[in-house]
Amino acid sequence: MNLLSGAAPIVQFAFLLGVAICATTLLMLLATIAMRLNGLRMERIDARAEAHWRPLLLAPATDAVGTLPRLTSRDLRGFIHIWNEAHEPLHAATTDRLAKIADSVALEDHLIRFLHTPIFHHRVMAIIALGHIKKASSFEQVLPSLDDKSPIMSLCAARSLMQIDPVRAVPKLVPLIVQRGYWSQGVVASILKESDGKLVAEPLADATLHATSDVAPRMIRFLASVHPESAAPIIREALRTASDERIISTCLQAMSNPADLDCVRPLLSHPLWYLRMQAATTLGNLGVPGDEQRLSTLLSDSQWWVRYRAAQALLKLSFISADDARRIQQSHTDAYARDIIDHVLAERTLELGS
Repeated sequence: MNLLSGAAPIVQFAFLLGVAICATTLLMLLATIAMRLNGLRMERIDARAEAHWRPLLLAPATDAVGTLPRLTSRDLRGFIHIWNEAHEPLHAATTDRLAKIADSVALEDHLIRFLHTPIFHHRVMAIIALGHIKKASSFEQVLPSLDDKSPIMSLCAARSLMQIDPVRAVPKLVPLIVQRGYWSQGVVASILKESDGKLVAEPLADATLHATSDVAPRMIRFLASVHPESAAPIIREALRTASDERIISTCLQAMSNPADLDCVRPLLSHPLWYLRMQAATTLGNLGVPGDEQRLSTLLSDSQWWVRYRAAQALLKLSFISADDARRIQQSHTDAYARDIIDHVLAERTLELGS
């Protein structure tokens, strides 16, 4: 500091600031190295735990459990990883053998303690594992995570609760499906499909009937994927009365009952071209003899996509062969209609050739 004793205050301040920045940078570097070394140490610990428990957890379901080693806190992360991995091919189900292992090592108690760790990944893994155990006593422990701000955490909690006690979980989950449009629709559909369709059908149908036009399409998809029989009357009524094109579009995509085609056929002349296109696709999936004439008319539509989907739908009809399609083509005087048949037949030839 003697060197700076005669310097201007601003120079002294700049020097001290530089020293502070260098010291802070060094501390951050040391902290980063320490964190990296600790991470590598934890990875080695987890790898050893996984190697130790993997043969026991992934053994055939018919193998005897035998005497198990004590599950230590040091091994817990690796054990949970293998535990969840063991359930992936089981589609969230479990086996008697895995259930006995969980009881033997008091896994539920370990997992509930893990729920209170500040580490996000550990909490998620614990919630997933509790769902596989399916102990009713852990329902209340997982329930608060359903309101977590993270969509990952809340969806994992939703799935776990549905595995533990679907009867209690459904009344709590369905209102959140309505409210939380940011939840991944694919994940929600997967959770619902894993459950008993009859159990969720009624509350989903009720929520769909009372949903706003913004929410209704999403709810119709969920209901149709879980319980098509419950979705059919809602889809039928919506196609007859709805004016919202999003709802009509969703219903056309979700329809699975050929008996309801009378609600689809009028839409082949809808003013919106993409609804005509979707109506043609639906007719191709569910159509009956006589519908080929309706699709033939669309081959002359002013929109290329409508003509294309109509031609594809025509060839998807089980009672229409390639020769039948050629005869329909020859009956057309419209060049666009004839060209689109050529296009779709060429595509089919390429697909069959590959």
